[in-house]
Parts: sequence; structure tokens; C-alpha cells
Amino acid sequence: MNTVTHIGDIQEYRSSMQQAARHFLQRHQGEHLTDDGRLFERGVQYLVNSLEVPAFMADRLVHLAMSELDCLKRPVIGIDYGTGDESRAALVHFLTGETVFIPLRHLPARLQPPAAHLAEAAVN
Repeated sequence: MNTVTHIGDIQEYRSSMQQAARHFLQRHQGEHLTDDGRLFERGVQYLVNSLEVPAFMADRLVHLAMSELDCLKRPVIGIDYGTGDESRAALVHFLTGETVFIPLRHLPARLQPPAAHLAEAAVN
């Protein structure tokens, strides 16, 4: 029974230190726009020196925190033109898989497929 509590404490500790690393990276990523390696090193140093996280663990926690930030940079919504209907497209939320159909005319011209431009020109 005592082991379960101990494992839960370790997981909670790792989670909170990873969150601290993520917040540090978010605060300082503007200083390292082209050098993620240096940002990584600073994150590890922060955990080790300021929060006294063991070096072997700090390395892994900063790596996981950087992976979380990379996921946040990816686009969340995309456009699926292959809906089978030439007059509408589907907006797809990549994380949940939700789909919403919208008329192509509501999309900006740069996001419309080339066939839609030709069809629209023929109508006008």
C-alpha cells in the first residue's frame, strides 16, 4: 500500500516539474528563435539549479516539455476538399476528428481549390 502512494508521489513530482519546464520554455522561447538546443540546455539548467531536479530526470522532463510545445505549434484545423461535393469543403479539427461542412464561397480565394476558381469564373 505504501508503494502505491510512493509511485503516485513520484508521478505527481515529475508532472509538476515537467509543467515548470514547459512554463520556463514558453517564457524564454522568444530569446532562442533559431536555437532550440540552447533553449533546451537553459531549461535543463533551470530545473537542476533552481528547482534541484536530478540531472538525469531534468533532461527527460525538458525533452517532454519541448515536445508538448511542438504539438501546440502544429495546425489544429485543416481543410478537406475531398468531400465529394464541389461546392463545399470540410473543416477538420485534427485533435478531435470533428468535421464541419462549409460552402467554398466562404473560404478566402487563396484557400479555394483551383477547380473552384474556374467554376466561379464560368458563373460570373
